[in-house]
Amino acid sequence: MFFQKNSLLLVLLMFCWLTSQSQEKYYQYSKSTSKNKVDLDLITEFEIGFHAGPNWTIGNTRKIASFGQVYSLNMGWNDGKFYFGTEFNLRFWDEILNDSKANRVDFNNQQFLWLLHIKYYVIKGDVQPFLGVGTDFLSLIDHAINPSDDDYTDYRYHERQKFLNYNAWFVPTAGVRIKIRRYMFAEISSTLDISDNYNSMRLQVGFIYQPQF
Repeated sequence: MFFQKNSLLLVLLMFCWLTSQSQEKYYQYSKSTSKNKVDLDLITEFEIGFHAGPNWTIGNTRKIASFGQVYSLNMGWNDGKFYFGTEFNLRFWDEILNDSKANRVDFNNQQFLWLLHIKYYVIKGDVQPFLGVGTDFLSLIDHAINPSDDDYTDYRYHERQKFLNYNAWFVPTAGVRIKIRRYMFAEISSTLDISDNYNSMRLQVGFIYQPQF
């Protein structure tokens, strides 16, 4: 499992790097030679967004908690075809259903994730369906600094890892982005947070703004 996770994270990082390189070359070779004609679809915009919605545990972790709320602050860059950015994610669970199981995985009523995300917009226009994938930045750093053996887990050291073990090492997402007005968008997305300790699903609605500096 450790090798699979590291391989997946490596593939994700390589995909992000290749995407940024290809988009940079695409812009260089596709921009108009005329000063009066600029293809705005190729300009990368910085954007910031806020998303909120319900959150559920899925699979066997439904016995730990069932329902909660999740709030996300997103910041990144968008060129109309690809988005790459970071997400600060805070979850509040309404009730812990099984304290003993929750304690074994340090499952708390409040949880924080720092995610890296990349999205691909299927079509251009005012309504853009998208697919995306992400991973937990804190877990990525933790695995790089402190590689662990998945065959052996010593729960005596969980106190040290309480902040890091709310990992979501694979985060697929799908949704639609809707243009409201220039530089402002609405977004509806469904996301899975696949973790070592538990899995969850969230449905969020958000608003995105592209500030012009």
